[in-house]
Amino acid sequence: METRDVGTMGEGHFLGWCQPEGFRAQKSLVDRLGWDFLLEREPVRSATTPLDQQNDLPKFLVQVKSTDRPADPPRIKLSALKHLVDADLPAAIAILEYGKGARSPTRALIVRIDEEIIYKTLRRVRKEEASGNRKLHRVTVRIPTGRAIELGRDGEGLSKALDGILGGPFSAYLETKVHQRRTCGFEDGSITGHFFIPGEDAREKVHSLFLGRRQEIDVVDLTVERRRFGIRLENDADFFREALIEFRAPSLMSVSIELEDVEDGSWARFPADMYAVPPFVKGSRSAPTRFVNSFFEVTLDFEKEWAGIVFDYDGSRTVDLNEAVTIIEVGAILAKSKKRVKIDFGKGVVDLPTAEGEEGPFRNWIPVAPMLRRMATAIERYSGRKQQQVLLSEFYDWVENYQELLALGYLPGVNLFVPPWEGDAVVDDQDMVVAPLSLELAGAQYTAVIEFPVESQSREGGEIKIVGGQPRVVDDIARAPGAGTEDFINRAVERSKRERKSAGPLLVLGPFESWKAG
Repeated sequence: METRDVGTMGEGHFLGWCQPEGFRAQKSLVDRLGWDFLLEREPVRSATTPLDQQNDLPKFLVQVKSTDRPADPPRIKLSALKHLVDADLPAAIAILEYGKGARSPTRALIVRIDEEIIYKTLRRVRKEEASGNRKLHRVTVRIPTGRAIELGRDGEGLSKALDGILGGPFSAYLETKVHQRRTCGFEDGSITGHFFIPGEDAREKVHSLFLGRRQEIDVVDLTVERRRFGIRLENDADFFREALIEFRAPSLMSVSIELEDVEDGSWARFPADMYAVPPFVKGSRSAPTRFVNSFFEVTLDFEKEWAGIVFDYDGSRTVDLNEAVTIIEVGAILAKSKKRVKIDFGKGVVDLPTAEGEEGPFRNWIPVAPMLRRMATAIERYSGRKQQQVLLSEFYDWVENYQELLALGYLPGVNLFVPPWEGDAVVDDQDMVVAPLSLELAGAQYTAVIEFPVESQSREGGEIKIVGGQPRVVDDIARAPGAGTEDFINRAVERSKRERKSAGPLLVLGPFESWKAG
């Protein structure tokens, strides 16, 4: 290695430029200086980019150690090793092995200061500090040569080895090194605390904390200890006479809750989080278990053989359309007199039949829920992965405004009034009528074609009255607002005839937007 002396960096430190292809070193010089030096190598220059727009010369901090006893692993001062770890530069240890009486190296190695060395070095420093030893220069450790890169006797291959130390852009290397230096050793149990919760209801407060019902708790006599590598230092402990602890309980697992109407079989299924008091908390065996998401909560108290349900349909929240429809479905089932709740978690199942006769206040949601689910599914197909957001209060108003039209796809007995026209005798031969329904929701236009079996028909007051049976949605689609739907309606009408194997004419009524359902 050709060098030019440009001054010392303190005892045992040398700064210089080098040609990275190799180096030559005399043993007497290495023994005298101990060598901790900075290499500044010629970078790879781009011929197409101006020099003033290219990076500066890359620098490497290297500690050079020599030995004439190759069988014995070389050692390094802990203070020097920590210097290599703390430096915001690519760092390494160069090891030069000499034969007896040789003035030139017989073997050359370079050891990269990697994540493992950073971890072990900082852990050893922590142990020494914990024992009261601040004189790190008096402590020596073995240099790990198991992952060393072997160079030529005169340093051939040094350039390639330096590239291996970087492993990519300098900024990425430095970011990784700084992050490892700051975070290693704090993985498990890095901070421990001891405190006392006052009051006769202390147990209930802790239970509520782990069940996720509250996030803050008042404590006294709080001691906080910060540990690194599991080692505590005297100056890493703080004491607080009174404190407020904020704690976010983690969910133990994700479960699936299914709410079902026992009478007609309609159901809604949605995910929820499970919270339970851990065994190390006093009274955990008698504590309840909680299953909750943003709008539904089930609390199970096995000791009291009791379960409670909370349904949160607050309109101030903005949610995606699928969740908004699920809330409508849940409210519709809760309005029924016979319902049950099933919770699936892992391999376990909890089946909870609710008390009969207890009806919720959401009976007006019962006839609209099925059509809303079809709409949400069609809009999701149209929008792809993009979730459509709705404000719940506005969504509730929209449902109330269109609840009669939404019920057309679910409730039998709709009264259809058709004005007479020349040739209206064809109505007398119909056992089925079809009508399209279009509504706009969440930035999309939903269109469905609905079949109505003709239960009865009569002519009253100059109008033809048709009483429909159980409706059926033949097909539906979602498109951009204002988009044409004639092609879809024609296909749906032909599908209706084909599925019913009908060859005769089919009465297709006008769009339901202009109709009134009675």
